[in-house]
Amino acid sequence: MTWWYHLSALGGLNVTALLAVAIAAWLVGARCWRLALAWCLLFGAALFIAAASQMAFLGWGIGLRSLEFTGFSGHATRAAAVFPVALFLLLERRGLRREDRRSETRPGGQDRRGGSWLRAGFLLTVLAGAVLAVAVAIARVKVGAHSASEAAAGCLLGLACAGLFIARTRAARDRSPQPLLLGLLAATMLLPRADPANSHQWLTAAALKLSGSDRVWLRNGWQPARGPYVPPCAPSRRRFGVLCT
Repeated sequence: MTWWYHLSALGGLNVTALLAVAIAAWLVGARCWRLALAWCLLFGAALFIAAASQMAFLGWGIGLRSLEFTGFSGHATRAAAVFPVALFLLLERRGLRREDRRSETRPGGQDRRGGSWLRAGFLLTVLAGAVLAVAVAIARVKVGAHSASEAAAGCLLGLACAGLFIARTRAARDRSPQPLLLGLLAATMLLPRADPANSHQWLTAAALKLSGSDRVWLRNGWQPARGPYVPPCAPSRRRFGVLCT
């Protein structure tokens, strides 16, 4: 079971948030302002949907009981959004330049066979990122953090974000500062495998404040907890009665 926890942690904020920032920095460095803005908006929207769905259940009990769905998995959403995009950007600059050189050496234009191999390589690269994201989603189920429906929904949400962005990446190919993202991608693999902060606890605190309730909804029994919510930290670290700092 230990390796499931390590795989699950790849969707944590300390990995995926850093990669998301690296992608934005990559595009800003390439002076692709609109693509950088598009990435920030798409990734931000995916995070907002995932967080809002979890808060809706914690504070108001909104979900699908028949599917055991209490909100999109944040880990699965983030992993599916950043890994395909990051892996795609790592290869797309080099691949396009090779393709351009082939087309210049051919009297009739592009080398169809070479172009096909390059397109297949891009597809496999993005697919590898998607497979890694699916593995993270499965790990979230294996460690008991989410139900299958929550992990699958989060993965689909993140993949939709990645797919929409990749469809708009054509203009960024020539000038992408490849070493920047490559370095940050390697750095994420060396980070501790635990989140620097318990993001779920922050969502719980926000849901309680917005709903005006002192207890959270529980998946077991699909009803509010019997007693008021107690933050999982020492009293000296509690703020506003519901938040650990």
